[in-house]
Amino acid sequence: MSEEQWLKRLERSITTIRGWEPRMSEHEPVAPGSSLAKDDEGLIGYPVRSAARYGLITAVDHLGLIADLAKDELTLRPSAIFTPARAALLGSSQAVWILTGRRPQRIDRSLAVALDERIQHRTFIRDHLNDAYVTDNFSSGFVHDLRRVDAELTDEINRLNALRKGTAYSGKFDTTRMMREAAAHLTKAGEVDDQWMRLALSYEWRIASAAAHARSWPMQVRKTETVSAGGGDIRRMTSSVEEFAKSVGVAVLMTSEAWRLWDLRREMADSFCWNCWSG
Repeated sequence: MSEEQWLKRLERSITTIRGWEPRMSEHEPVAPGSSLAKDDEGLIGYPVRSAARYGLITAVDHLGLIADLAKDELTLRPSAIFTPARAALLGSSQAVWILTGRRPQRIDRSLAVALDERIQHRTFIRDHLNDAYVTDNFSSGFVHDLRRVDAELTDEINRLNALRKGTAYSGKFDTTRMMREAAAHLTKAGEVDDQWMRLALSYEWRIASAAAHARSWPMQVRKTETVSAGGGDIRRMTSSVEEFAKSVGVAVLMTSEAWRLWDLRREMADSFCWNCWSG
């Protein structure tokens, strides 16, 4: 495909993204008796719909940033431009992961996300509680509030660990496993069991993750330019419209499936939600 054709694909992705943005600020109720309502039944804090919805919001927010950057003249930076696409793929994969599988699996996955939320929050609180400058110089009331929140989060962590004991997702939350299982669903969701799609999702996740974590190994995989300098060669990473359009397209594809599942599960009763399941 020519660069012009890839640009047209990118433009179609951006049009799709703009169509999703108004939904971020809308209240989208979960119908009583729906598949999603049944998932959350009896659970504190509606963990299934919360994890799925926030994954969608995060995905569309980062895709919206890409659309903003492409509004006038897109600068194809060799690594930074892929970071929002990665974040969008992560958020949408979380939503797809939460909304697929049978009910026990969906609940287990949502509780894994809920636990990770509390652990990360408590780590943030303890960064301050374990800092001598904070405890020595901030007001006693502020430090007391930090300790109270820490205790509340610890209680929540213990409660969630008890609920998750013995389940398939009872260990530490694994983002890569989540991505793989979401990709496996997307691979099987089409008319053909497209293993190339699964590989493409894995490729985009690994390459974009390397960019976000300042790792240079993609230079051994992606297109580079080599220039001679100082008696040796310097390798410079480059980028292209094709590469960027593929990265955005993968995130848009996963987000589209997340929206489809979200609408089916929040609106339809379990007995009619046969095409929500994977496997």
